[in-house]
Amino acid sequence: MPIQNTRRDNILQAAAAAFARYGYEKTTLDDISKSVGLNKASLYYYFKNKDDLFVAVVVMETTAFFADLQAKTLAIPDVRRQVRYYLTEHIRRYGEVLHHSNLSAERASMLDPIYREVYGDLRQKDIEFLAAILKRGVAENAFSFPDTSMVVAENLLHLTLALQHEVVFMARRQDSPANLDFSPSMDHMERLLRLVLR
Repeated sequence: MPIQNTRRDNILQAAAAAFARYGYEKTTLDDISKSVGLNKASLYYYFKNKDDLFVAVVVMETTAFFADLQAKTLAIPDVRRQVRYYLTEHIRRYGEVLHHSNLSAERASMLDPIYREVYGDLRQKDIEFLAAILKRGVAENAFSFPDTSMVVAENLLHLTLALQHEVVFMARRQDSPANLDFSPSMDHMERLLRLVLR
């Protein structure tokens, strides 16, 4: 592995630990640079600013989360339960990231466009994974859709995002911190899936 990639990975690991320990607001680039033996200016070679670094950490952790989530989903024998588990875990994980990083709802909304820009490849793989489950469910007569499994998967994941962002939006209006309760959104998803996955 090239030294540059190793150093970038080390920075990401150090940043993940710092965000987890101090939260987003209290973590400084000095904290991160010291823990990897670099000066702060060297971080700018790899990342534009703290927001850019935070988004890279979230993408790294999201990639690992998806790999784990997909393995756990496939271990569930019932295709209906696989879909429910996959989508509700999406919501739970989003709340966990906000809580873990101590990220305010307002900051989460500000970072969302940056995250979406770099999230494209992960998003497509996410849709394809869910579509494969839905397609298998159709083949097993567990589901019946007027659209393709890919279209249904994309729409279900849009619903998931909407439920996540509703919680953040309401908290932002109330100026609440990132310690948000996503369990009502998970319940909403369960009810929606009961309607959709007959």
